[in-house]
Amino acid sequence: MSPEASPEPLGLALLGCGLMGGRHAEVLARLEGAGFRCAFDTDRARLGEVCRRFGCRAARSAEEAVADPSVGAVLVAAPSFLHAPMALLAAREGKHVLLEKPLANDAASGQEVIARCAEAGVRLSVVSQKRFDPGALQLKAALDAGLLGRVFLAEVSINYYRDENYFRQAPWRASRAESGGGVLMNQGIHYTDLLLWYLGPVAEVRGAVSTVREGYQEEDVAAALLELECGALATLTASTVTYPGFPETLALYGSEGTCAIAEGKGVLRWEHRGKAPLPEPPAGPAPPEGLPPKLHSMYRNHRDFLGAIREGRDPLVRPEEALAVVALIEKLYVDARAR
Repeated sequence: MSPEASPEPLGLALLGCGLMGGRHAEVLARLEGAGFRCAFDTDRARLGEVCRRFGCRAARSAEEAVADPSVGAVLVAAPSFLHAPMALLAAREGKHVLLEKPLANDAASGQEVIARCAEAGVRLSVVSQKRFDPGALQLKAALDAGLLGRVFLAEVSINYYRDENYFRQAPWRASRAESGGGVLMNQGIHYTDLLLWYLGPVAEVRGAVSTVREGYQEEDVAAALLELECGALATLTASTVTYPGFPETLALYGSEGTCAIAEGKGVLRWEHRGKAPLPEPPAGPAPPEGLPPKLHSMYRNHRDFLGAIREGRDPLVRPEEALAVVALIEKLYVDARAR
């Protein structure tokens, strides 16, 4: 059954109304088959603005929001250090859980979240909206069809620019204890997820990190060489000090061809020995009218999660996959700091 076909909308609660929470609220309010019931944030002004804009109830605490009997699923968009505790809270109440990335600040906490949600019989997934970008889906279809042949090399570039205001607005972003790390855990995680989604587990990790921004305590530059179990090598660079900032890119090189994608630009390059066309992105319903284009992939992500609940299937972003990304970044930190 599709989400739209369900006669009973699934009630949703939003925990966290900051930058990403506001974007999620805009999607939730337009998500067919769902009802945006309530929200919570410790910043009452932000909370009030979300509730006024989207017509949901303002909860007095996360516990109150999760316990609301009209709520069947919880979207956690609070700071990263709250992801695991809030997911555990929702699981105890028997509510399905969709978490902003990362799954947790460390792999051990992520494993606990997965275990408790499984015990409670609730669906768990992580927001990885860049999997739902049309170009990313086209590349996945090409890989699944074997069009690239044996992939032997991957290049991932995540070179952003974040000014001081970005960190002043949310000081937790500059704290390892609260954010889980620097550029790798916070910005690099999306295209690292794509790399593992495309090519599978990593066997060997070598990494280096540095800090350029004065007064910043975490890494804002990182580089890694990865050896994947499939036999491919991958290079990864990530930064939040590369002015003026550039779209994330990922390129795969195989025995039969090459494909490169970029954030917001789709497929940049498709070359195939046999001149095979690039697969079209999967067909699906159009995003709701009025939803900003930058939120279209997030809408598809949320719609998939809702469909997983309705249809009793795995979401496209399985929690074990989200855990693998956190574990890989932890390994990168360990290797880099041992040098």
